[in-house]
Amino acid sequence: MVNIQQYKQMLEQPWGKIQYEITFAQLAHLKNKKILDFGSGLGLVSQFLGENNEVVAIEPEKEMLFAYPNHTYKKILGSLEQVEKFEAESFDIVLCHNVLEYIEENNRENYLSELKRVLKQDGKLSIIKHNQVGKIMQAVVFSNDVDQALELLKGNEFRSVSFNSGTTYTIDKLLEMSKMKLVKYQAIRTFYSLQMNEVKTKDNWLKKMTEMELAVCDLYPYKDISFLQHVWLMKE
Repeated sequence: MVNIQQYKQMLEQPWGKIQYEITFAQLAHLKNKKILDFGSGLGLVSQFLGENNEVVAIEPEKEMLFAYPNHTYKKILGSLEQVEKFEAESFDIVLCHNVLEYIEENNRENYLSELKRVLKQDGKLSIIKHNQVGKIMQAVVFSNDVDQALELLKGNEFRSVSFNSGTTYTIDKLLEMSKMKLVKYQAIRTFYSLQMNEVKTKDNWLKKMTEMELAVCDLYPYKDISFLQHVWLMKE
């Protein structure tokens, strides 16, 4: 089960806010689109995009879906069975952020196939995924937990502070499962996951670190070592 209160408290901290600042910046170009946010969580991304787009959010956890009184987008309680109700090619953009890690590996292809089905031709799928390399770096540098890093290196499950256990997957594996074209991928959390939290409460930290993260998010090797990767796929 998701620990919603713990998750909401984390989002109030500078190290919780910055991830969404980076994500919003990478999505800000989307205007006048019909968007499906699958696994929308607390709806922060849906709320942001709903200001300039028509957004439908699907979330299986009722407490998360209705955690905030957002009104800029439509909320649907459920999971893949709700996606199946939409006609093919219903959306310009589909978001699937921090979701596939928590789905059984042998079922991920089914989810991707259905998300692809509801995309319009030339529509884009936005996936935010955990990156094994970045997670290992954080385990060693930030958490000082070599045992955890070694388990991650073996490809074993990781456990999130607020969510259930999950497993990482590569971009190559994502392309194989989705049968879609890679447009680009971007870094999220290249540096700030490696800093101790004490420095993150200092004046101007959030602004300056967000600037730094965005400065490298499209550059090698930074996007190959980031904690999260934002992958854009296109339906052909």
